[in-house]
Amino acid sequence: QSMASSAQPSILTPPVDATVCLNSNAEFYCSTDGESIVWRVNGTGADAFPELQSPLLNFLYPGVEAILLVPGIRKLENTNFTCIGGTFGVSSSTSDPVQLFVQGPPSPPSNLTATPLNE
Repeated sequence: QSMASSAQPSILTPPVDATVCLNSNAEFYCSTDGESIVWRVNGTGADAFPELQSPLLNFLYPGVEAILLVPGIRKLENTNFTCIGGTFGVSSSTSDPVQLFVQGPPSPPSNLTATPLNE
């Protein structure tokens, strides 16, 4: 049973916003019933951002799943990540954009008091 090649692929599991600690890695997960997944960062191909990695691309028959590994660095905040599921040469569907939120480093406790040293 093969899917009609003209069928519009759908995003089965869209990525969701991720919150990570500074310098930890976030994972954006996406799956589609299409034949390919492409990640876009602010509308541009993710390969234009060398700090991003796509370590997982699994073929599910039918469908594909992919993970985009995003380092928790400040310059990637307020960035839109989208996942596009496509059938080769025909059509594609794009997920809603998701964002990365970077936390930390934790602020020092406010209840510290300085103790003068006896000289």
